Amino acid sequence: MVSIEGGLTMISLFSPCHLSAALLISALSIVPTNAAPSPVSSPFTVNATVLTGCVLGGGATDSSNFGSINFGNITSLATAINATSGLNAGTITIQCNGNPSVTLALNSGANMTGNISAGRHLLNSSTGEYLLYQIYQNSPRTLIWGDGSNGGATQVIATDGTLQQVILYAQLFASNTQPTAGVYLDTLLVTVTY
Repeated sequence: MVSIEGGLTMISLFSPCHLSAALLISALSIVPTNAAPSPVSSPFTVNATVLTGCVLGGGATDSSNFGSINFGNITSLATAINATSGLNAGTITIQCNGNPSVTLALNSGANMTGNISAGRHLLNSSTGEYLLYQIYQNSPRTLIWGDGSNGGATQVIATDGTLQQVILYAQLFASNTQPTAGVYLDTLLVTVTY
């Protein structure tokens, strides 16, 4: 196309269709190609809620088993026999956060129900015979450890965040009757409340 304006001759190489494409190309070339992206920030929270709690164990890796208090090999019950718990041998270990007051209760055992003030029962499953024994909270063996309703008292411990050991003091009662040879067992359940 040729047009004359003010004596000048101009040749247009663009038809109206090509002109819009040329304008689009030149408009796109205005946008810088190496522009840095604009950062967008938004906060989020991370949280954890720690509840008051306790870890209960017996000094072993398996916290569901406190081990056994063992009175040893016995030939006579003419006098009472005392035993004290140890790590992995009946001692209860407890560690709490938040320093709660903890109540430890012992049930009557697997071989009896009701009042334990006269003693708990070790059972010889072969003969059905019992030996009387007791678990105490103190070394003089005067404070029976129970659940508060079975003839024995619960034990309350003030925790301090450290691993604490709770010792059990056991006594196998003297008997005028010589027991039949064999193994005598009982299982106690510890209940922790905090």
